[in-house]
Amino acid sequence: MKSIKLLAICIISLFFIFITSACSSEDASGEEGTNHEAETRMYEHELGETRIPVEPKRIVSDWYYGDMIALGVRPVGLTSYVLNNHPYIEPDGTEDIGSATEPNIEKIISLNPDLIIMYGDNQKVYDQYSKIAPTIALDIYPDPKESVKTFGEILGKQEEAEDWITSFEEKIEAGKEKIADAVGPDETFTIFNVWDKHLRVYGDINMGGYILYHALGLKPQENVQKDIIEHATENAGTQISLESMPDYAGDHLLLTVYKGEELAEEIKQGALWQNLEAVKDKQVYEVDFDLLYNEDPVAMEEQLDVLVDLIVSGNQ
Repeated sequence: MKSIKLLAICIISLFFIFITSACSSEDASGEEGTNHEAETRMYEHELGETRIPVEPKRIVSDWYYGDMIALGVRPVGLTSYVLNNHPYIEPDGTEDIGSATEPNIEKIISLNPDLIIMYGDNQKVYDQYSKIAPTIALDIYPDPKESVKTFGEILGKQEEAEDWITSFEEKIEAGKEKIADAVGPDETFTIFNVWDKHLRVYGDINMGGYILYHALGLKPQENVQKDIIEHATENAGTQISLESMPDYAGDHLLLTVYKGEELAEEIKQGALWQNLEAVKDKQVYEVDFDLLYNEDPVAMEEQLDVLVDLIVSGNQ
């Protein structure tokens, strides 16, 4: 009789052990599901909110290249123009998805992206992309430190973003030291660009503007500051007449040319150009347009080296 009772106790004990184990398994499964949910989050962007991966792995973009490369993330797909016109990044490992206005949808689908990052707020393009993968629309002011912070948040690379910013700031300080003896405290800079058949002046955004005026702390010419930097909303440069060129010319000139070689040569041979103080003092720095065109963190980091070297070598 005792043995029967003992057997019953054992059976009951085994039953409770089984039930407890089952509940534990359910709890573990529930926790696993919660962790899976935590792998995505909502991200607010130009066209609303989208649930995106916490750490996306396969990213397609129609613009933002150096913003990702700076953080060690290579997009799997990128538009033709950006992919083929970035002088500082090797394109190997990123596939061509066509143009921003006519993307190759089949190609994008074949890349199996877990996130698509688009430039601007084109609703039609956004709707196309959103059918393929979670999509966010960005319109980032070209400040490399802020851009890196933004992408650090998007890509789950906040630590890498802070490291990049620290390194960039150290590089800026080194650049300032290098040019200290080449530029006087009151000397000014102007960025001229011959664009096809027109002359443009650039402000403090791209074509070297951010590096000259923000990073290195150099002074823009008075009218550049007043008419361009303080009032212009376009970062593609402000067109001016050839006759007004002296009104914007600083003590140092940065000159780039885009499909305007003939006009550029005409300008350089003309009296207006020859009489500029910067020309007389041999403080003109001619730079390949492509080296200054891009405005992402990788490009600006390289542009810092390019411009510092030009200023130093031009004053030796």
